This record gives sequence, structure tokens and C-alpha cells, in this order.
Amino acid sequence: MNIVAPAGNYEKLEAAIKAGANEVYFGLKGFGARRNNENLSIKEILDGIDYAHSRGIRTLIALNTVMKDVEIDAAYKYISKIYEHGLDAVIVQDLGFMSFLKENFPKLALHGSTQMTVANHVEANKLKELGLSRVVLAREMSFEEIKSIREKTDIELEIFVSGSLCISYSGNCYISSFIGGRSGNRGLCAYSCRKKFEDEEGNKAYFLSPNDQLLQTEEINKLKDIGINAIKVEGRKKSSEYVYETVSYYDNILKGKPRPTESYKLFNRGYSKGYFYLDNKLMNFKYSSNFGYFLGARIENSNNFRIDDELILGDGIQFVDSDFEKISGEYVNKLIVNGKKVQKADKDDIVSVGKLPDKTKYIYKNYSKEINDRIIHNIKVSKRFASIDGELFAEKGQEIMLKFSIYNLKDEKIEVLKKGNVIEQDAKKEITKEQIAEKLGELGDTTFELNSLKINYDGKSFIPFSELKSLKRECVSELQEKLVNSYRKKLEEKKVKTFKGKCNTEPIFSALVSNEEQEKACREAGIEKIYHKQYDVAKEKNLHKTDKIKTDSNLASNLYQVAMGEKNNINGQSSDWNLNVFNNYTLDLFSQFPNLETVFLSPELNYKQLKMIKSDKVKIGMIIYGYLKGMYIEHKIFDKEYKELQGEFYDKYKILKNDLDNIELYLDKPMNLIPKLDQIKEFNFDELRLDFTFETAEEVKKIIKSLQTKKGNYNPYSFERGVF
Repeated sequence: MNIVAPAGNYEKLEAAIKAGANEVYFGLKGFGARRNNENLSIKEILDGIDYAHSRGIRTLIALNTVMKDVEIDAAYKYISKIYEHGLDAVIVQDLGFMSFLKENFPKLALHGSTQMTVANHVEANKLKELGLSRVVLAREMSFEEIKSIREKTDIELEIFVSGSLCISYSGNCYISSFIGGRSGNRGLCAYSCRKKFEDEEGNKAYFLSPNDQLLQTEEINKLKDIGINAIKVEGRKKSSEYVYETVSYYDNILKGKPRPTESYKLFNRGYSKGYFYLDNKLMNFKYSSNFGYFLGARIENSNNFRIDDELILGDGIQFVDSDFEKISGEYVNKLIVNGKKVQKADKDDIVSVGKLPDKTKYIYKNYSKEINDRIIHNIKVSKRFASIDGELFAEKGQEIMLKFSIYNLKDEKIEVLKKGNVIEQDAKKEITKEQIAEKLGELGDTTFELNSLKINYDGKSFIPFSELKSLKRECVSELQEKLVNSYRKKLEEKKVKTFKGKCNTEPIFSALVSNEEQEKACREAGIEKIYHKQYDVAKEKNLHKTDKIKTDSNLASNLYQVAMGEKNNINGQSSDWNLNVFNNYTLDLFSQFPNLETVFLSPELNYKQLKMIKSDKVKIGMIIYGYLKGMYIEHKIFDKEYKELQGEFYDKYKILKNDLDNIELYLDKPMNLIPKLDQIKEFNFDELRLDFTFETAEEVKKIIKSLQTKKGNYNPYSFERGVF
């Protein structure tokens, strides 16, 4: 089982590899789900690929966002250079981009990001059919569901085992996008969920902020036992020290040498097992930032506190009040135990660091000098090697020959043979095979270590060790060059695609309804095409609930329903907007599903982008009215069927609990593009849809009537500005 580790910059790439990663994933400046991260330049990526390959490590680039047509075309230039240099795989979210890469870079492995929300074996199998070699499952999967998927698919499976958890299903979160134009699907999430909210009863908390995930020895061994191909460490935005510690922790487990983790001492907003077990304790309503870990509580009416862990000069601490609000923080420069100044205090000591700020209730430790210094040292001195095999030929009357060989990650044997002078003399002093092995095993600052050595020596001839050293140096140098060059690929000619549209299409009006009253009102108002609200995610555990996850619905809200519609020959289906169709390439891919009659576009697109989307193969649909769903949440945060939340910046949300016990979070005010109907009709789309969620029957009729007058409260959300 491989460890897939984050490389937010070149320094973190080296740290991950030295810690034991088998694969590293990194971003390209301007692309991917961490666009606001530091990321790597093209030169750093090329250097990083060689650094990794010379040590037997695979390289993956994360381009896991939905993309505009112009971005897909622009990406070709950058990917071409990286592809030729030997990149192993691309992590993707956008199905259109996946199709583009498959066609233009046929020797490149494609992995499906967790942003694809793959939650069942049917979706995994369909994505393999479409061209993926691996999928990263949604983080909301329990072990039993992961096991079930593993038993029913042979595509490679990758599982997140540590790091930040989004409260919404990845790929189905739009809050940041709709309220501020920063799209999580485009790598620029504003982390709105990490803010404090107030509910309708006046309670204030971080209602949408989960603990981070940290699976440990028992969980990792369970995943290994069922045949999971890779475990993934999150952390491209975290420090090199965090990356090194977390990767080496998992490396120790996989090598059968488990140890306690120290990751929580380097970054901590609270930890849980995530969704791995059904009885997960997921949420942390108290705080949402890197808080550190609990060190002690103030002893009443004093400046002292009893510590739960050691504390040394130079450690970072912060002071917190009874509501878990940060007061202030400092690096410890004075440490008093039993009235004496000390450099180090031990667990259970009563400690003073000076006068505590007013209202201090708790002390948290958010920087450990000892751990950081130790890890920095370990990163500096650690090395990672690729294993090579050697063979020496040394017989009197023959040229001395040395051969080194290695298999690359494509299972190709790379071999170098160097010849020296003819051996003409007998040795005056015995030369043992052990001495020869010792000399050849000294590979110094190279990226190799000797795994096996076969020595063909007659036992009496004189072997000049200086010549042996020279041959070894030449072999190693050429082997490394041949090894990294073995990954180079030849670029094929770019495949250019053109997209044709239809002219002068008169759209029909349709409606999505949430209840019978809304449906009745729609039909009375003349709307003939009706959709019923579906579930955004089809989890493996829910596939048997065919009364809920319908396979014969005329609306497919997840890839499972699309795939099952194709399998069961259900004609006239429409795919919903949360499948994130953002460009012509994705629209073209969906047009190849014979069951899909209409594809609804993403409401993240603005009017200029919508004008450019066209197809003569499939009908195009667009939402022109409705409460936009900002999140689809697996965890049952609230027990009530309906709640309201207000954020710190006057953002308001309506929350429903559906009958799968999932939470659906909607924006407080509906999108309404009806006043722009004349402009929208110029797009030549086939279907314009009204989505009804909270509306009464009378409100439904009023909104449908406004289609004639084209009047109403215009509320565009992304239609005007689009998203970044």
C-alpha cells in the first residue's frame, strides 16, 4: 500500500520523500484545488520529477478543479512539458478535462480526485471505463463501505487518512462560490464553513467546522488488509515538519513498527477518526483554527497552571477564555516551577510563565520547539535511496567489468556496464569478496544503495581498488542519467476539438419540486415537465434503498444515477447541475451517454461563459430560479428537520434534514434570473428550469406567472460576476 504525500512546495516534496512517501502530489501555479497555495513553478516540477524518480517515487500533479474551455486549452502547453519530462499521473475533478487528457496524453495515468465525490462501486467502475486508473473515494465513507467498494471493483482505490475535513461533500460545496465568488470547485475556497454561526435560537458556535482526520495503526492495517492501493496524507498548505512527521508515522505503521503520532502537536484544530466508524465524533463547535493542543487549566485566582505535557523555553502557547476565544499568545521566555526558574517543566508540574492575561481559563500549546527542532534536523540529515543490483567480473586475462542495474517504476530494467583494464597480475596480498563488496557498497552522496551484489572473482587476481572506484563512479553517474531519462515521453500531436451548437432554439420551461403541493401548483400553471428532488450523493450503504436512490428517475443528481440510467436504457434523463458541467468538453462527454437527453449547466457560470456553451448532440438546460444548495452534508449535525444559520458577515442559510439523515444547506434568498429571460433565450438552450424548495403553492404560481411579465426580484449570484 502506497503513501501519497503532499508537496506544497519543493521543500515539502523533499521532506515527504525523505519521510517515506511512495508518491508525491503537487500543484501547478494557477491550477488545482489549492490555487492560493504556494505551489511549484514549472522548473521546480521538472526538478522534482527527477528528484523523485531517481529515488523510485511516483509523481502526481493535482489539477483537480472544474475548468473553463480556455483553461483546458491553456493547460495543454504546461502539461506537455511536464508530460514529456516524465510525469506519472494527473489528479482530476473535471470529466471534460479528463477526456481531454486521455485523448492528448495517452500514456499518462489519470486519477479521480475526492472532488468527484465517488461514493459507491458503480461510480468507480464507470470512471474506470471512462479512463481513470485510480479514484480517491469521498472522505465520508465508512470502513464497511470502503470494503464493499473494494470487493466490487478492480480500479485502484485511494483513501484520505489524515488532514482537514470539509463538512460538505467535496465537489458539492458552493457557499464560498455563491456568497463571495471564490469557488471551492476552482481551488479558491474562502473556508466560510470555518466561521462562527448563530442559529435561530441565538446559539453561537462553529456549527460547520469538523475536527481534522487522523487514522491510526488499527485503521491503516484494516485498509491494508482489504487491498486498498494507496493512503493519502492531506497537507499541501501545512509545514514541512507536519508533512515529514505525518508521512513517517504512516511509513512506520506500514513497516510494522508503529509508534505514537506527533502530528497533533504540529497542527491541531481537534482530531477524530472522520467517517471511518459509524459512531464518529466529527464536529468541533468550540474552535476552527490551528488551536494547538490542551496544555493546562488556570488554577483559580493565580498565575499558575498544571501542565498535561512537558513545556520548555521557546515553546509557543496561547491563552484562551472560557468560551474558547483566543486572548493572546507568546513564546515562553520564563518558566517557574516551585518558585525556581527552570528551562524545562515536566508533565503534572505546576507552572508559571508570568502574569496571565485577564479572563484566561485554558492554556494551549501551539508550538513545540523540541519537536520542530528535531524534525528539522531529521529532514536535513535524512536520505532516500533507490535499490540497485550489481555484478562484478574480475578474472586474470579479462577486462574488469562492473554492471549496475535497477528497475524503474514501469518495471523496465535499466542497466549500465563499464569495462576497465585487462587484469594481468596476481594479487600479492589476498583480496576477499567482503573487501570488494565493501568498496562497491560505498555509494556516498548518490541516490542509490546496493541491494545485491554478485561477485565473479577468481580469488587470486589483482584488482586495483582505485579502478574499482572509478568504474563505480562512472556506473552510478550513467545509471542515474539513464534512469531519469527512462521516464521521458514523446508528445503526440494535439487533438483539436470543435463544438457546434443549435440555432434559434425555443426553450421549454420545467420545474423541480420538493412536495406534492408544489407539483400540483406547477401543473395547474401549465408546467408539463416535472422533476422530483433527488439526493446529491449515492453512498454505497444506500444503494439498496431504491425507493430513495432511484435508478429510473428522469433526473440524475449523481454519477450513479447516470450510469444506472445508461445500464437500464432509461431514455429522456437529465443530469443535474451539481455534476458541475462547466465547459464544452464535459458537456461533450455527457452527450455520449445514450440515456441523457438534457444536461443542466453549473450555476457557477456567468452569462459570458454560458453563451459559449453549445452542443448539437445533447439538449442543454439551465436553472433560472431557485434556492441554491450551498452544501450537501453527510453528518447529521442537527436533529431538527429545519434550522436557520446566520454567519458573521450577514450571510444567512436555510437548513433541511432529508430522509437519509443528510443535511442540505441552502442560501437564504433564491436566485432569480427571470428578469433576464430575453438575454438568456439568446443562449439557445433547450430547457429553463425553476427549482422549488421552500415555496408555498401560491408562491410557486406567482413565480411561474412572472415568466410572462419577466418581472421580479432579480438576484443573479454567479450569473453576473461568475466565480474565480
